[in-house]
Amino acid sequence: MKIEVQAFINQIQDQTYLTDEYELATPEPFTSAPLLAAIQPAIEKALEKQTLASFSATTTYHDEPVKVTLETGIVNLPLQYIKKVNQFFDEAAIVDVKLYLYVTSPWINRSGMRIDEIGTIETVAADSPAAWAKISELLDQDLLAVVAGSEAPKVVPEEQPAKKAPAKKKATTKKKATAKKKAPAKKATAKKTTTKKATTKKAAAKKTTTKKAATKKPAATKKTTKKAD
Repeated sequence: MKIEVQAFINQIQDQTYLTDEYELATPEPFTSAPLLAAIQPAIEKALEKQTLASFSATTTYHDEPVKVTLETGIVNLPLQYIKKVNQFFDEAAIVDVKLYLYVTSPWINRSGMRIDEIGTIETVAADSPAAWAKISELLDQDLLAVVAGSEAPKVVPEEQPAKKAPAKKKATTKKKATAKKKAPAKKATAKKTTTKKATTKKAAAKKTTTKKAATKKPAATKKTTKKAD
């Protein structure tokens, strides 16, 4: 089964594909069989009709949701991310439609989702028993990862050091601003001191010249009087 990328996008956006969701109690034991039994018949009918489809079975494990989805698509992204599909293909390209298995749970891994490619629709249709055996094996592995994740000790992230870092940066900025304000005050004081020194020197020079002229004139008058006698 092949499809044009733009035609695929249109069908998903217009919601003209087959879809349904089934809710189940937590399976005992926690294996793939009950979950696949709920969605396998619907997926097989969609593949026979060569129709795009997305079917899910949801349950819980240790009070957290677990969602198993079998979905047809052209890239390993859930249909909910349809807006990103044209980042991988040219819109006019003709591509294979594939079957994907998605397991969503906060226990399964850090991202909360596991994606497995089953194969092209032609491959699945050519050997249906082998395809479903592969799906069952992969899903059992994913469910074991859910169990292991639920039993792992919870790690509390230490976020306190990261919150204190911005406070240090603000304190440094304030100090720099204060230093810039003090610099202009020092320059103004230096200018006033220079002006006062220049005025004092000029005044002293004028007083010294006046005293020397007054002393010379009386001495000349006394010498002339003695010669006349």
